[in-house]
Amino acid sequence: MEKLLEERINLTIDNYRNSKIDLRNDGDLINHFASLVFAHYEKEIPFEKVKEIRKYIKATSSRVSPFRGDILYILSILVALEENQKQLIESLYESYDILKNEGFKECDYLVLTSFVLAKYANGKDKEEIAQKMKEVFILLKDKYYNITGEDDYLVCALWALNDIDINTIDEFIEAIYNYMTNLNIKSKNGIQSLTNAIMLNGSSGHMYRTIEFILQLEKREIKLAQQFLPLLGVLSNRDIRKSVDLIEGVIDKLCDEESEYEYYMDKGFRTIIAITIISFTTINEKRSYIDELLAQGVYCFIKSKNKGMFAEALA
Repeated sequence: MEKLLEERINLTIDNYRNSKIDLRNDGDLINHFASLVFAHYEKEIPFEKVKEIRKYIKATSSRVSPFRGDILYILSILVALEENQKQLIESLYESYDILKNEGFKECDYLVLTSFVLAKYANGKDKEEIAQKMKEVFILLKDKYYNITGEDDYLVCALWALNDIDINTIDEFIEAIYNYMTNLNIKSKNGIQSLTNAIMLNGSSGHMYRTIEFILQLEKREIKLAQQFLPLLGVLSNRDIRKSVDLIEGVIDKLCDEESEYEYYMDKGFRTIIAITIISFTTINEKRSYIDELLAQGVYCFIKSKNKGMFAEALA
């Protein structure tokens, strides 16, 4: 295993161990998220800064707002990665109000989407972006009403931010849906996520590599948490077979170094940790939205787990 990859694995593990102590109330899944995103930038987690950001958001938002609970923990980790945190938070609030006024539902997913607008709008007219985002969301809702919901706000925002023509989106959604149906690769967010891979990476070949990557994981019986399909659309690379070999190697290394990864973790989530670590060390070109798509995947995964536990308790 290459030295750079080993160093990134060790930093991820060290960050996780420290977060279990300093952010123990966040829960293991968010602790793993924090360890990954700061390892991405080869940094240790600035725990005091994260805690200060949480206090500031609590002090400047309503007690009954969606800026609470797990989404606050995730949001504070993302904000701590950036400069001028207070200015970014104020821009986030502004983005949230604009999206709310455009008719989007007040919810935790809208909080994360507002962060993306605050971070990436870069002087663009946020109201225009919100209007374009609404057009895209309505298109998805009309065509795929049974699989489109608030968790698709983020993908719609990314399309709107990149000013991708709505007719182009419509055509690609149809093509990808048909292709996925033939391969029997389907999940709640599969259509939107693989369309997102094409749109944001500018290549239909990227979509086919992403699908081939998923098929290779299935052949090796490597489980994949479906909530992270949008992230895969950005992370997948050209050397698919080598990547799958590396995934198995990284998983073995993680399990050897920390028992949490072997005995107490969902295997589909563990696969995403391995894929993310590898991608952070092997993708040369800069790709936007990785941290935010990882955040959305983690949050969706947490909600899915909580829903399952609730259903089990009622059974």
